Amino acid sequence: MKREDKVQMIIQLKEEINELIHKKYHELAKKYDLSLEQFHLLIELEELMLDVDNEFKAPTVGQIAKNINNSQNTVSERITRLENKGLVNRIKDIDDKRISRVILTDKGRKLIESIENEASSKYLFNSISSMEDIYIDSLLKNLEKLVEQMNIIK
Repeated sequence: MKREDKVQMIIQLKEEINELIHKKYHELAKKYDLSLEQFHLLIELEELMLDVDNEFKAPTVGQIAKNINNSQNTVSERITRLENKGLVNRIKDIDDKRISRVILTDKGRKLIESIENEASSKYLFNSISSMEDIYIDSLLKNLEKLVEQMNIIK
């Protein structure tokens, strides 16, 4: 096999790993009684909240809808379902009472954290742990080298 083919195969395997982890997220969403749309909405809201320092600057339903390319009505219905599960809250904008801002509740944050921990950390950890030591050592050495190369090339 040519060098370029090997590199392409590595990239393909990385994508396959990402897809397997993504499927694990979906399994866990179902386990926690979330539709895929609800789960993706929670993740989107978490990302939008990263730079928000107070709840009155939280994203509006319209902003969320625009970000995920859905209608405002569709997003509003999904938010209502998440609100009924205690995962998000709507708060009225302090300047314009017609606008609702959406925030994650502690329960919503904890659920996302649990799913992320189970999907990424535990799933990957258990998968690697089940490998023989020789393969773990080799994988570790090669991933360290890859990170080193990626830092050089940037």
